Amino acid sequence: MLPASSASPWILACLLATQAGTTTAVLAATPDESGARTLETPNYWTRERKAKALNLGIVGGVTAYGFATWDWGESEFRSESEGWFGRDTDSGGADKLGHAYTGAVTTALASSLYRHWGYDEAEAARFGALSGLLLTTSVEVGDGFSPDHGFSWEDQIANMAGVGLEYLRLRNPTWRARVQFRWEYFPSPAMRHGKQNDITTDYSGSRWMLAFPLRAWGVQDSTLGHFDLLVGYGTRGYAKDDREFFDETERHPFIGVGINIPLLLDVLSASPRTQRVFEYLQIPGTALPLPP
Repeated sequence: MLPASSASPWILACLLATQAGTTTAVLAATPDESGARTLETPNYWTRERKAKALNLGIVGGVTAYGFATWDWGESEFRSESEGWFGRDTDSGGADKLGHAYTGAVTTALASSLYRHWGYDEAEAARFGALSGLLLTTSVEVGDGFSPDHGFSWEDQIANMAGVGLEYLRLRNPTWRARVQFRWEYFPSPAMRHGKQNDITTDYSGSRWMLAFPLRAWGVQDSTLGHFDLLVGYGTRGYAKDDREFFDETERHPFIGVGINIPLLLDVLSASPRTQRVFEYLQIPGTALPLPP
């Protein structure tokens, strides 16, 4: 029998493989008409096989990154409550918005791939949500085997909220235009000075916001229509690498205004694909909290 420290990576690998298998089984519900084709057959890569490969790749990539960067497999599985947005939490709640955003963006990217592979809008949205949930849940299960983290139901709820929000946007074009979930990032002092090297946890350089484009809500004024109403949140100084750059921890909920970058790009004749990228990203300097 393996000691706990040796068994944990194997248990983790089995759990993640089970998650991937469950998701690919759901995706396989659409009959695969490829018969006995081989890899060398031109039509071997049916949309179903592409979907299965995508989800296996998600789990493989997450697992490799987690073992390399987040010390997965270094402890037995454990679960703990992290709280939400309190001052005394590990990151002031910034990690919860990071989880939600990751779920939303993964759902968006995966659904785009499914549409490209021939799935209709409803199927692509549903399968995209499954892939988004697979990635974020894999991360959370892996965290359960990390000595620095542990499985957190608060994180998992945030994961599901992000996936759910993006699924609703994909299924309702009107709300997709009216509500956008964006991330603004400018490297923190710790990142700029080489103390931090993981952009995914550089919370002191991040803000997340819900953007409500005024044009989509019926504002016809030619000037006001180029702005968004923003509701956002960010924190500063929570990571140990931040402490030499901040006197104390800070939490910054805000309401503000921002430039509607997708609309500006449309005026400049940018491609729809480029415009869509900025439904998820806020350029630093284009969002102004009120009061500043």
